[in-house]
Amino acid sequence: MSASPDPLQNVFDRAFAGLRHGRETFAPQLTPEEVGTIASVSTGIARVSGLPGVGFDELVKFSGDVFGIAFNVDEDDIGVVLLGEYWDLHTGDEVRRTGRVMDVAVGDGLLGRIIDPLGRPLDGNGPVVVSERLPIERSAPPIMDRAPVTVPLQTDLKSSMRSFLSDGASVS
Repeated sequence: MSASPDPLQNVFDRAFAGLRHGRETFAPQLTPEEVGTIASVSTGIARVSGLPGVGFDELVKFSGDVFGIAFNVDEDDIGVVLLGEYWDLHTGDEVRRTGRVMDVAVGDGLLGRIIDPLGRPLDGNGPVVVSERLPIERSAPPIMDRAPVTVPLQTDLKSSMRSFLSDGASVS
């Protein structure tokens, strides 16, 4: 009598082969995160501790989907300008780094739209379509790369009087 392979053994072999393949292809994705705490909250400003790597103008995230911009970066704590409704924030709440500098949406898709400081629409007309985002603090383009000025900008009293007098009025 010849022994045929046990069908249950084949099931186990296939299952273990699948587990072996899954184990060999699995690569854990660990992403480090800096988490701090709120030391104090006042009108539009929060003092945060425990974020040693945060940079100037970096966006930080509070609980309740509230964001803030790190402005006063000291050795022990940072001062954060809060962007949004912060009434539910309390001392001891967690704060997380986002790793990105505060930026603004730019493009023709913003014409006629009402947005918050983070670029989220407030007018109820659907999502905002923008071509790019630029940091709020950046260098001005070099003088030679700018368009030439062809029309003088007159803003002082003399130019206003000159324009007024050229219309036929007289000053006594």
